[in-house]
Amino acid sequence: MNIPNQNLPLTNHVLRQVRRRSYEDPNERIPPGVEEVISRGSCHIGRLNDETVLKYASDFNDPNYLMSIKIEYRILQILGPHPRIIENKGLAEDGLILKYYPNGTLRDYIKNHPYETLTRRLEWCKQIVDTLSFVHSKRVIHCDICLHNVLLDDNFDIILADFQGLVISRETGLTMLDGLTRECAKSYMPRENIWSASYRTDLFALGSAIYHLINGHEVFPELDSFDDEKIISARFIDVEYPTNDYVAGNIVEKCWRGEYSSAAEISIDIAEIRAAVRVVDGMLKEIDVDAPIGKVDEEIKEEGEEYEEELEEEEGEEYEDEEDGEYEDDEDMEVSMRLKCLQGYQVCLFSMELAHYV
Repeated sequence: MNIPNQNLPLTNHVLRQVRRRSYEDPNERIPPGVEEVISRGSCHIGRLNDETVLKYASDFNDPNYLMSIKIEYRILQILGPHPRIIENKGLAEDGLILKYYPNGTLRDYIKNHPYETLTRRLEWCKQIVDTLSFVHSKRVIHCDICLHNVLLDDNFDIILADFQGLVISRETGLTMLDGLTRECAKSYMPRENIWSASYRTDLFALGSAIYHLINGHEVFPELDSFDDEKIISARFIDVEYPTNDYVAGNIVEKCWRGEYSSAAEISIDIAEIRAAVRVVDGMLKEIDVDAPIGKVDEEIKEEGEEYEEELEEEEGEEYEDEEDGEYEDDEDMEVSMRLKCLQGYQVCLFSMELAHYV
């Protein structure tokens, strides 16, 4: 897949970055038929009924907003029906009609469910990566990959939304359509030309999304995407990334460093981590230890300490009977293997290098 030049100017319009908000503007106009405004940003989302929502311009006096909505409609037509992409219901006078997903965004879900399993989080990672791979195969660049733009269907599988990105010509590599949306600072790949976008800028944002999904919070949580934009950009430019001590940390950093050329490559690495987690979870189940989502919890730490004490006591004993000695050596080996299982799970949680330990 050929990746277009990131420094190629895409448009003469000003990029729109509007802070999302939950409160109602007393002067805002709500289109007829909207029962409830469920999201506010550069475009608003209003619930029409239990099945559909209307995406409409936050500023009815700005023709570029309506144009972006029409471009999103066209992009969804190009992508066609897909189980992991928001369902397009057609254009209306005031905006774009889309399917309503009552389970909300993945961002809100993991915020409200901090103890969701690592297995499930990795499954969501793979779903997002594979969906983006399909999007790129259609020459579409999303331009705003983040968990706010990932919805959950009835089965709590991901639905990728907000396609006000751009379409690249297969023949010339030039931009055919541009919805004027770009990533926020925490997902934005630093580049000389702020107008540019490419498959790699999508993959950079994907890295920030994976970080958010695994850790339960955005990168640089102490900084604000709007107020601290320059600080965030400087950190990415200076390669001042968060400590790489979490699952998929190597994948995230490779996304940020621009070392992946396609989402398909990321999918392979995610699959390796998921396989490693399954191996370690199976080993832990054999010794009746539940695998936690994050760092090894206190129960497992205590169990590990008990094993260590047993091992130290048994190592200090001398056995006169050779048969008894062999028996105790077997017990030592079992205790040692249990400790290695616990240690192996911790490695799994901190790094994809777990594959070397199991």
